[in-house]
Amino acid sequence: MGRWNMNAHQPAGVDHYYNRNTRRFLRFAARGSSSTIHRAVWAPGVLNRRDAVHYVHRLILQYALADLDCPVVWDLGCGVGASIAYLAAERRGSYRGVTISGTQRSLAERLLSQRLRCATADWSVLHGDFCRANTFQQLMALSPARRPALVYMIEAFGHAADPRFLLRSIAESLDDQGTLVICDDIIAHAHGRRSAEARQFAAGWQIASLWTVDEISACAADYGMALEHNIDLTPWVEINRPRDRIIASLITALDCSRVLRRRLFDSPFWANMRGGSALQRALANGTMRYRVLVYRKQDAVPDPSQTIPSGAPTQ
Repeated sequence: MGRWNMNAHQPAGVDHYYNRNTRRFLRFAARGSSSTIHRAVWAPGVLNRRDAVHYVHRLILQYALADLDCPVVWDLGCGVGASIAYLAAERRGSYRGVTISGTQRSLAERLLSQRLRCATADWSVLHGDFCRANTFQQLMALSPARRPALVYMIEAFGHAADPRFLLRSIAESLDDQGTLVICDDIIAHAHGRRSAEARQFAAGWQIASLWTVDEISACAADYGMALEHNIDLTPWVEINRPRDRIIASLITALDCSRVLRRRLFDSPFWANMRGGSALQRALANGTMRYRVLVYRKQDAVPDPSQTIPSGAPTQ
């Protein structure tokens, strides 16, 4: 399998991207989104936007939390805390979030303080990089007697500068038979990484790694996590809306102006617009797929020092 990593996109860039863009994400979020800034999924049976933005949360409840009693749950890349707020209201437990953005952490603490007011609510949000060992040490210290039964990442895995380290650390942290859920835009084929759409998407949205399902699963298997469910949600995400067409036309027009393009190139707002428009094209032509991947930790986890690396991309 091919090797691919955008080394230029380091955590500081991701931090800056979200510090500058998050409030705008929330300001322009559609009514009914409940402060959720990930994609709405209009799957069969979904009747309104609130249900659409929580569709991924319902999948997490179904596949990872249905039979658990007061679990420890980690949200890596927790944004402003909307996923924690929803899941904690549905399933009592100890919820821990991590965000690279100081702005997002402040917003998450405010939102969770408002929505999870009961005395038994157990949550906390860390400001850190989920590709660093000290972040996992801090997470473990918050619930020292218990390991997480669930780790989930919603539109966050692609930001991982070192996905192999990330998957190994998750596997080592999970409780026996624990679950990892990844929801993200996944490259359909390794050769798609060379496409203009994939590269523009990665540059605009600070994406560090574009791995295929097979590459993620091979690496996860190296550390004792087996793929149980691979759910393609692409048919039900919003593509080619009127506003998407307007943005695409605006980008085309501005790209024709070298002066404006040079001035806007480093703007987080402009980067988000370009990256989002490229992602729309990639989803429409099949280069990318919006998927939910569910992994289960197996009883016997390989010793990482003895593991022969799989064909997953290396750094």
